[in-house]
Amino acid sequence: MRTPSVAATTTDAPPRRRWRGRAALAVLLLVVAVALLGPLFAPHAVTDPVDIPYAPGSAQAPLGTDRLGSDVLSRVLAGGRSLLLNGLAVTAAVCALAAAAGMTAAWREGWTDTLILRLADVLLGMPAFLLLSVVVVATGRGPAGVALATGLVLLPESIRVVRAATLRILAQDYVEVAVARGERTVSVLWCEVLPNLAPVLAADAGVRFLGAITVVATAAFLGYGAQPPSPDWGLMVLENRDGLTLQPLAVLAPAALLLVLLLATNLLLDAAFPGTTARAVGRRRTLAQAGDVSGKSDALLSVRGLRVETEDGRTVLDGVDLDLVPGELLAVVGESGSGKSTLVLAALGHVAAGLRHTGGEARLDGHPTLALNERRLRRLRASVCGYVAQDPRTALAPHLRVDAQIAEVLRARRVPKEQWPQRTEGALRLAGLDRPSQVVHRRPPQLSGGQRQRVALAVALSAEPRLLVLDEPTSALDTVTAAAFLTDLTRLRRETGTAVLLVSHDLGAVAAVADRVAVMDGGRIVEHGPAEAVLSDVGAGIEPLAAVDAQKGSLLRASDLSLARRDEPVLDGVSLDLGPGDCLSIVGPSGCGKTTLLRCLAGLDTPTSGEIRLHGEQLARDVRDRAPRQRRQVQLVPQDPYASLNPRHTVATIVGRPLAFRSDIPADRQQAEVERLLTQVGLDADLAKRLPGALSGGQRQRVALARALAANPEVLLCDEVTSALDPSVAAGVVELIARLRTELGLAVVMVTHDLSVAARLGGRVAVLHDGRIRETGPASRVLSRPEHHVTRALVAAMRPVRGPVERT
Repeated sequence: MRTPSVAATTTDAPPRRRWRGRAALAVLLLVVAVALLGPLFAPHAVTDPVDIPYAPGSAQAPLGTDRLGSDVLSRVLAGGRSLLLNGLAVTAAVCALAAAAGMTAAWREGWTDTLILRLADVLLGMPAFLLLSVVVVATGRGPAGVALATGLVLLPESIRVVRAATLRILAQDYVEVAVARGERTVSVLWCEVLPNLAPVLAADAGVRFLGAITVVATAAFLGYGAQPPSPDWGLMVLENRDGLTLQPLAVLAPAALLLVLLLATNLLLDAAFPGTTARAVGRRRTLAQAGDVSGKSDALLSVRGLRVETEDGRTVLDGVDLDLVPGELLAVVGESGSGKSTLVLAALGHVAAGLRHTGGEARLDGHPTLALNERRLRRLRASVCGYVAQDPRTALAPHLRVDAQIAEVLRARRVPKEQWPQRTEGALRLAGLDRPSQVVHRRPPQLSGGQRQRVALAVALSAEPRLLVLDEPTSALDTVTAAAFLTDLTRLRRETGTAVLLVSHDLGAVAAVADRVAVMDGGRIVEHGPAEAVLSDVGAGIEPLAAVDAQKGSLLRASDLSLARRDEPVLDGVSLDLGPGDCLSIVGPSGCGKTTLLRCLAGLDTPTSGEIRLHGEQLARDVRDRAPRQRRQVQLVPQDPYASLNPRHTVATIVGRPLAFRSDIPADRQQAEVERLLTQVGLDADLAKRLPGALSGGQRQRVALARALAANPEVLLCDEVTSALDPSVAAGVVELIARLRTELGLAVVMVTHDLSVAARLGGRVAVLHDGRIRETGPASRVLSRPEHHVTRALVAAMRPVRGPVERT
């Protein structure tokens, strides 16, 4: 389930926040203008005495004089420039150093990460005043020493912010694709990481500027910074504090400007980087117009007449009605862009950025979710709902162990600590992890995609919610595990009365477990009723799209690949051999090592033994040690189309980046080559100007294929490329891969848990289980006459392909 592309429009802040932001910007610009241009308009020299000390205001000195008889107005006008420039210089230096150190720590990991973090911890552990004093004593009083001390005070927190943000970005597939492509570290950080880090750096720069101004002004007040007779707002407060009762303006004028500068900056930051996005524009107005539209009295979730539109008036939800009672499983199905994501999120009180709620209401446990403030809505969701997102990488904190992830939920629900181990184990088993002890102490990057999805399920189930909202819960699971999970889900809801709202494109799974099905199209529910009645007219069948299995000369060969983590084997003596145009589908239960094998072939994971040969030449185990030609010949297509494309780059930039590494495509031909590649994968060349956020899931996956083809590869490594797509879209992508394999002679290694994909592609199938290949052979034979018990279980759980095949 993904939010329709129309939701990816610009965010319109609420009028009040927008007004505050504009007012803060105007005030800030005024203070900055006073600070920078004030010296040009000072009526007197800042050191010239114009009257007796602490004289009241007069025509010659409108704000009076200070302790030396100098004009307060002139010193105020001249006293902000050095403070502002020093603050900006310190902020720029801190942000640059923090960006370099934070990205380096996240990228290099190991002892480099530890060293940088420990140094930051040492600086954080020192009181700011003590650090300021020590540095000033060592360097001497003056702006230079204060600037150095200010930087040391602000740098540690900024490093940690940048490091945390970089770690999240590095976990995205588009970074791994760049690494697998063999790009240098500097190129990956500059082109893939930094553009996505820019919003974090911008927000952090504002916070550090506030800190810099505060520390520099405090240092001046303490006599550490600017020295007399230099004009400085902080120094003016220090110098004239004894005459506060005689001439208050000598203290209050610079203090007021300092305060206004800090407050205006703070308000501007709050407006530019709000903590939460507004859920709707004009919500109270539309709710008042809606009238009494309450649903069934016994419904846990009720939606009546719900309407959602884009900012330009396009309808996303058009008068939707829906009810869900305790213990019932309701499945919402539909093609990408049909509105199912918007419906489910709006029912829980969230209207995405770029959309607005224009009518109707949603009630959760009797409460109007779209009318509650953020605090009350969070409490309601926490007490009623468990939510599982489709992509577990965004749902799970990458550096928390599994037990810690579940403990966070149990702590928030105030579950007694002595019950945590039992609840954790029970949730993991219910989610399909039969051996919890093997995963409970691991972190998400140490788990397979299927295991991460099941951990995300366990986190939601641990709270024993009354409503469980599942967003494509089986998309990353193999058929056996998916069937087992759905069986457990059915038992769970019957025993506990938990209501389940299931969003899925797996129509076979829906028919097996749902009480009712709501089919959405164009923002409306076009069919609604019992699962069997709704889905009875859906056809079934599997037609192989390709059967190319000719014996050819070896192109890619892996021999006895083994890999162990923490003394546990992940791969154990795996061998495979592909010729030009061959297709090998690697199938098996989640966690069996499928993705790890693919990453070893790509050079992203390093096997502990064995070798990989391309055209008979041995490939280095680490992609960075492979020759540029070898890196170009083996290209990776990641699983998640929503994480495999850099959201800050246009389609043209994404597809064009591999072209920069090809000597046969000059710069003046690259644009035309990008258009040719997009056409080759079935996309309109006009999409080249769009960002990924404006594309559907199927379009994104085709862009990922075009990017791989841009390197002119001979081997295509595909990792679950259809798992996140609707059936018709997935079928179209499989058709495309089969066609490219035939037309270009590509060797394809397809990792999948969906045996129907292997059936459509033809070629050979290798069944992986516990790190070993248990059975291999032509797809037609393995799928029709399986020999190993693991293969038989996978085939038995395979459901027929349903729905039309996407041809465009």
